[in-house]
Amino acid sequence: MNTKRFISMSVIILFCCGANLFAVKQNTTIKNKVPVDSIKTGNELYMKNCASCHKLIDPAKYTKVQWPDFVNKMQKRAKITDAQKALIISYLATEAKK
Repeated sequence: MNTKRFISMSVIILFCCGANLFAVKQNTTIKNKVPVDSIKTGNELYMKNCASCHKLIDPAKYTKVQWPDFVNKMQKRAKITDAQKALIISYLATEAKK
């Protein structure tokens, strides 16, 4: 029982700490003319679905042209809908490397 509790607490702590690393930047969303709510939802979906299998990748590591290929490849594994995929890609594109 203690092992399960330790693992659960570790996951919660990592998730909470990771949330700040990939927080939506208000000025980026305004500059790209993307609704802030859509970007926040994409951010939440990215953190929830992608972090369940692997370490989150900094969106600035790749360009907005590169991200859709990665997300398309992972869609089936992550069990996300096309609408969810689009929101994740929008979030990643706003934070992507220029």
